[in-house]
Amino acid sequence: MTSRLQLSLSAKGLKNLSGLMAKSDPFAVVTVRGDNPDNRPEVVGRTDVVFNNLDPQWATIIFLEGYKFGVPFYIEVGVFDFDARQAGTSEKLLQLNDAHSNLNVVMDASSRNLLRNGQFPHAVMGTALFEVGEIVGSRGNVGSKSLQTGGAVYAHIERTREDGLKGKLRFQLRAIRLKNVQSFSKTSSPFFEMLRKVDRPTGATWIKVYQSNVIRHDLHPVWNEAQLDIEAICNGDLDRSIKIIIWDHRRSGKHKHMGEFETTINGLLNAKEMDANGENVSFTVSKHEKGVGFCEVMKAAILGGVNGSRASTRPSSAPSNIQVAERPEFIDYLTGGCQISLAVAIDFTASNGDPRQEGTPHYFHPPASKEWNDYEKAIFAVGSILAKYDSDQRFPVWGFGAKYNNVVRHCFQCGTEVEVEGVQGIMDAYRGVFRTPLTMSYPTKFTEVISTAASYARHEQEVANEEGKLSYTILLILTAGNVEDVKETKQHLIAASKDPLSVVIVGIGEADFTGMEFLDAFDPQVDDGRDITKFVRFNDYRSYNALTEAVLDEIPDQLVDYYFEKDILPGTDDDFNTDHVEVQPADDDERTFTFLG
Repeated sequence: MTSRLQLSLSAKGLKNLSGLMAKSDPFAVVTVRGDNPDNRPEVVGRTDVVFNNLDPQWATIIFLEGYKFGVPFYIEVGVFDFDARQAGTSEKLLQLNDAHSNLNVVMDASSRNLLRNGQFPHAVMGTALFEVGEIVGSRGNVGSKSLQTGGAVYAHIERTREDGLKGKLRFQLRAIRLKNVQSFSKTSSPFFEMLRKVDRPTGATWIKVYQSNVIRHDLHPVWNEAQLDIEAICNGDLDRSIKIIIWDHRRSGKHKHMGEFETTINGLLNAKEMDANGENVSFTVSKHEKGVGFCEVMKAAILGGVNGSRASTRPSSAPSNIQVAERPEFIDYLTGGCQISLAVAIDFTASNGDPRQEGTPHYFHPPASKEWNDYEKAIFAVGSILAKYDSDQRFPVWGFGAKYNNVVRHCFQCGTEVEVEGVQGIMDAYRGVFRTPLTMSYPTKFTEVISTAASYARHEQEVANEEGKLSYTILLILTAGNVEDVKETKQHLIAASKDPLSVVIVGIGEADFTGMEFLDAFDPQVDDGRDITKFVRFNDYRSYNALTEAVLDEIPDQLVDYYFEKDILPGTDDDFNTDHVEVQPADDDERTFTFLG
């Protein structure tokens, strides 16, 4: 199942490209490159322009379609210094517009003639390539990367609620008796920003979703009517907190705070109702906990929502509350801080053949050939995806089916460490086994590996519990032989289904894997426990992306089933602070030349 995501962007410390007497006016363009960073880009969205600001927080929410766990999803963000001359207007005039009007100007100036004489019509401040899965798997669902000219761009991801209200909010605000914050007999020029409270575990972080036009020199401003996407401003939840902040506009970009108030979309709709005395309901605009004016809702209506079109400028009642879905989605657990732990078990039975013989599953190609065997390919493909969701990047690697000192070991540690570091560590531990005095033996048994993985999963969950977090383990079994005792193995899988564990079995080579398919089959009417097993044949998939998609496609439902059946809802990560996000190094300069293909 795919998810529709919402992307919001900000940047810090951008380099000024406009000279000593001016400051850059940044905007961003987002392209999607799909499952390969070198695919031809497709522009999916552009932000508004933030004038004279090297630390912009853009108000435009960009929607990303088709994210699926286990499948790479690359996006690229390009940041540019807007040149008003290319739009046939002036910066002075554009600064007075609302954000959505300026967005239309950006789209016109950056899409009709993307390349003029072989160059983009606006100065390039830098580009940054992101893999969406890495952002989703990071704390707070925030990723950051340096730009080539300086500064960094921040990408925030949130899932779009499927049960949320869709449609448009049409509204108009006015303020009354605002306190003047200008001096020398001048009068403030107010505009407002609308921010939504971030619906993910980032504490009280707010994200700008709209900026109004500027009303010059007026302490009783009536701002232009606006029509906004409900998903973008509140993710379909009419009771989600929003904040209105009123600023005194300054051409320099250093706007002065005039006051603010918090409400919800339902609050705006209800504010259109008269009170008992027939007066409009107003919001008190506060600054430092002191009233500095009032704000009234002149118009507020939902258009084209799930309850039908509400085109009246004075609805008699607010829309009914949107019910939160009873069952969370997989991505909700990820955004709630659930860690995905990977454990790997590798088959060293004699069913693999002589590893010294070319063509056998464990045969290592000469380094100069730069070829991998199928075990190495499977480790890299699946490990690279799952590692993105594991915060400590440390994984246990076990082997089974080898004989040491004439004793067959059905679960033994690979490598010198209990947990290895990163995917390369898994590779090194696997290869290192062949430098030990092992004898490849029989039979193929998974039972000890499954029991060990279940114990590991319980331990990881206990450690996570101490921090108020969740942990879920995925056991990846790579095997070239059919399992010996299918029924016994099935019973161990049923027992392990009580723990936060899924088991993925990848069949290497051309063996008879009938028993594996029996393990994969699950009938909730007959079988005890829950479905935790998935089997795939490696040779059925000729690309890494196809393999990982097949291997991991059942994991989301299995994880949600485990926690939801135990009445465990997605957690929170209230200690998260975006200032602590690790900023990744800038991409190679060459990427800026291929940003638009």
